[in-house]
Amino acid sequence: MTTVAFRNAEHILFVIAMCLNLLALTLIFTKSSKEISQYRKLLVIFLISGIFFSVLHLILSPTCIMRENAFITYGSGWITDMRFIAVYYGVASMSFLILAMHFFYRAVVLGSETYTNVQIGFRRIVEIIVILVIELIIWTVLCAIFLCYKTEYAPTIARLTADLDDFPITNHDGRLLMFLGTIDGKLNLPPFLAIVSMILLCGVSLTVIVWSSIRVMSVLNAAQHRSSTWRKYNIQLFVALCLQFLGPLILLYLPCINFLLLPFVPGNPINAPHWLLSLFYSIYPIAKK
Repeated sequence: MTTVAFRNAEHILFVIAMCLNLLALTLIFTKSSKEISQYRKLLVIFLISGIFFSVLHLILSPTCIMRENAFITYGSGWITDMRFIAVYYGVASMSFLILAMHFFYRAVVLGSETYTNVQIGFRRIVEIIVILVIELIIWTVLCAIFLCYKTEYAPTIARLTADLDDFPITNHDGRLLMFLGTIDGKLNLPPFLAIVSMILLCGVSLTVIVWSSIRVMSVLNAAQHRSSTWRKYNIQLFVALCLQFLGPLILLYLPCINFLLLPFVPGNPINAPHWLLSLFYSIYPIAKK
């Protein structure tokens, strides 16, 4: 796929994503039932984060390269500063935490004695936003400090990017968010520890999702005394939430983790197309609906 075709596809996907996000927000505010009156607040946060991610993707037009021992991301859009690329990856990580909150909320609701909605007031929303901002800051700082250009990377960069027509020729230290997994055959420890920290941070959210899922399934199995309508309704909500989780899992986390870890594998034989990860990230706001 050529760079022009790749960018055109991204623009089309952006329009589709924005239309679907705005439609979903409209339906939540106008058509959602009273039974999910509190839960829809979490849905709104999730959709708004998706809109922000789509806009940031359009503005940055990022290209992600994973070749041999190198991971490189650079922007070709209106903003090219690598610090905004760091924010971009931080926003992507937030969606995992938001989904963990969705699962946890369902577990709390079903774990209550009356199985009724738990109130999400203004204070709770502020707490949720603060937690999300903290994760965003952690990811952004780790990326900006440990995944940055160094002069010893220059020969490898020149060799691995010679075929890319939009690769920046100058200002690598200001535009490239990158690392080499190995240098002279030795593990590049600082970026490795930073990436492990990022993955462990996502692992906390995954732990919450797994625990909440087990809790929800346990309650649904034990609630045989409840009406079939009630059980069917809650099973449908849980299945919908699991399907909602598959989009970010397949299009964000699994590809990103592989792109981040493979450069540390000695003799990594995989050279991914430069458009692949960015295309996944373009599709994600559509697939998560």
